Amino acid sequence: MLSNKPWHQSKEIPEIYQQRIVELNQESFDQLLTFVDIVPDDAFDLGFIDCNFARDRDAIIQALISHPDCQEMQFEIWDFPDPDMRFLMDEILKLLPTVKVQPDKKLIFIVRGLENAIGMTGEYPPMLVDFNWVRDAYPVKVPHPMIFCLPDYAITRVANYAPDFWAWNSGTFVFKTPVNTRDDAFSQTLDASKGISNCELPEKQERIDLLKRLLIEYTPSNGREETPGDLKTRIRVLNELGVAYRSRSEYKTAKYYLEQALYLAKDDEEFISLKAKTLHELGWIQDDWGNPKEAIAFYQQSLELNEKIGDVQGKAATLHCLAIIYANQGEVEQAIALYEQSLELKEKIGNVQGKAATLHQLAGIYANQGEIAKAIAFYEQSLELEEKIGNVEGKAATLHCLAIIYANQGEVAKAIAFYEQSLELNEKIGDVQGKAYTFARLGLLLADKKRDFDTALNYLQQSLDIFQHLRSPDAQTVKRIISRIQQMTGD
Repeated sequence: MLSNKPWHQSKEIPEIYQQRIVELNQESFDQLLTFVDIVPDDAFDLGFIDCNFARDRDAIIQALISHPDCQEMQFEIWDFPDPDMRFLMDEILKLLPTVKVQPDKKLIFIVRGLENAIGMTGEYPPMLVDFNWVRDAYPVKVPHPMIFCLPDYAITRVANYAPDFWAWNSGTFVFKTPVNTRDDAFSQTLDASKGISNCELPEKQERIDLLKRLLIEYTPSNGREETPGDLKTRIRVLNELGVAYRSRSEYKTAKYYLEQALYLAKDDEEFISLKAKTLHELGWIQDDWGNPKEAIAFYQQSLELNEKIGDVQGKAATLHCLAIIYANQGEVEQAIALYEQSLELKEKIGNVQGKAATLHQLAGIYANQGEIAKAIAFYEQSLELEEKIGNVEGKAATLHCLAIIYANQGEVAKAIAFYEQSLELNEKIGDVQGKAYTFARLGLLLADKKRDFDTALNYLQQSLDIFQHLRSPDAQTVKRIISRIQQMTGD
C-alpha cells in the first residue's frame, strides 16, 4: 500500500549527523546541489541518490532541503514502500493533484522506498518493466525534476532492467556509508542479543532491511576489492537472512541466501564454523519441506565440521535436529539417544534455549508413548525455561503441544486457551507455519468436541490457505478434513 507521509512528519535527523554525512561525501553533495540548481523548473529531469542506509539517505535529504542554496526550492518527498507495486506512474498521478505548488519556487520531487518493489533477486521486476513502457509519459505528465533515492543494488537493477528509463538519468550521486552507520547496523543484527526468530514482525522486518543493506555494503562493487574480513561479514549476513526467512516459512528465499553463503564459504578453513551453520540451516529447510534424506545429509556434514573445530553448541544443535528426523521416522530409541547427547552438551555449556528445545522434543516422544504425566512435566520444564529467556518461538510451540495433550484428555477449554495463546505468539513473530498447524488443530477440536462447525471450517480454511501458500504436503490432509466436515454438515 502506498504511504505518503508529509515531509514535516518524518523523523528528524540531528544536524550534527547531517554534517557528518555531508563532510564524508562533500564532493557528491556539491554535485547534488549543482544538479538541483541547474535543472529547469518546468521540465522533467531525473537524478539518483545512491545511498545504502535509510537513515543516511534521510540525513542527505534534510541537509539538502535546509541548505542556503535551496531556499527557493519546494521539495516534495514521496514514499512508495509497497513491495508489490507495479505501476509507479499511476501512483504519482494520484498524488500530483494534492501538491500545493508554492509560487516562485522550483518544484522538485524526491522519491523513496522503491527498492522494495525493485527487489534484490530475479530478472525483470514488473515495476522496472513498466518503467520502460511508460518512460515517454514522464516528461509529459511530470514536468518537474525528480530524484530517486535508492541503494546501490537497486540503481544497478534500474540500469540493467529499465535501460530506456535509465537514459533519462542526468546524474547519479554516490554517497559513502559512515563507519558508525555500519556499526549500528551490526549491533542491531549480527551482534544482537535476541535471535531474529524471536523478533516480532515489525522488528524482524527492520532487521531484514538492515541485513540487506549490510549485504550491499559488503558486496564488492565498482572495482572495490573484497578483504577476508568483508567476505566473512557477507557470509554471516547471508546466513542471518537465511534464518530470518526460514523463521517466516519463506523457504525458497531462505534457501537462496543460504546457498550463496555456502558457495562463498567453499572449503576455506577460516569459514568452517560459518559453513557448518549454513549446512545446518539447509538441513532444517529440507526437513520442513518433507525431505528427510536430504536433511540428514546436510546435518551430517554440519556435524562433521562442528566436531572438527570443537563447536559444542553447533554439535548439540545438529544432534537435536537429527533426533527430530529419527523420531518422525519412528526410530524412537535412536532419537532419544541423540536427544540425550544433545541435552548433555547443552547443559555442559549452559545453553538454556537449546535445553528448553530438547526437553520439548523429549516430551513429544513420551507423549507418543503414552507417558502423559512425564510428557507434561517435560513440556512445563521447557515452558519455564522459554519464558525465562523470552524465547517466543519455543513458547508458542510448547503451548501448542500442551494443548494437544489437554485436548486428548478431554480438557477442551484448557486446550482451546493454550491454542489461542500459541496463535497469538506466532502472529507476533510471523511464524506462519506454526499458525497453520494451530489453526488446523483448533478446527479439529471445535468440530469434534464442540460441534461448532462454522468456526471449525473457518480455522481449517485459514490453515489450508497457509499450507497451500507454502506448498506444504499438509495442505492435502487439511483439504480432506474440510471435505469430510462439509459432507457431515451438508455444505
